[in-house]
Amino acid sequence: MKTTVFVAVLAAISASAVQANAQMGIPLSVEGRLDYAVPTGDFDDVVDEGAGWSAGASLGLRPGLALYGSYSNTRFGVGLLDDEEPQAEDSGFSVGLTAAIPGGTARVAPWIGAGAVFHTLELGGVEDGIDEEVGFEVGGGVALGIAQNVRLTPGIGFRRYSTELEGLLGDREFDVTYVTAGVGLNISF
Repeated sequence: MKTTVFVAVLAAISASAVQANAQMGIPLSVEGRLDYAVPTGDFDDVVDEGAGWSAGASLGLRPGLALYGSYSNTRFGVGLLDDEEPQAEDSGFSVGLTAAIPGGTARVAPWIGAGAVFHTLELGGVEDGIDEEVGFEVGGGVALGIAQNVRLTPGIGFRRYSTELEGLLGDREFDVTYVTAGVGLNISF
């Protein structure tokens, strides 16, 4: 239900932004992304590397600064396309800001970003709870212009949030932390 509501809200915002872009020149872009994920800290003791994907949209607030929203899904312990049950599956929504780093060109533009994540962890096929946990993400990379309004966006990121795991000895707080490296395809309107 939360996914449906988020997608509906994102679609409404995107439609409004496209209309505003047509009328006032407000920049809007969409991006699909594939990432390789490496768990860190205690999370590394529980799961193996994995793969993930994300889809999102961003709205330019002013030159070099944009507000983004995205949905991501990362499966640890198996590849992205494997039918096998993953050791862990992290999924949810993110919202934050990206900023261009001065000194870039139209063809090569470095960027950084940071935001809040609202994610759920399923460990061994068992969901930790119905509510998403709140955490943060940071990242950076470069936007490489390959055609007018089309860019490849290789980048790295770090995501962290805490969740409670139920066990034989009671609940215990557990940190989900991992590093990602991947590439996205970004199209602006």
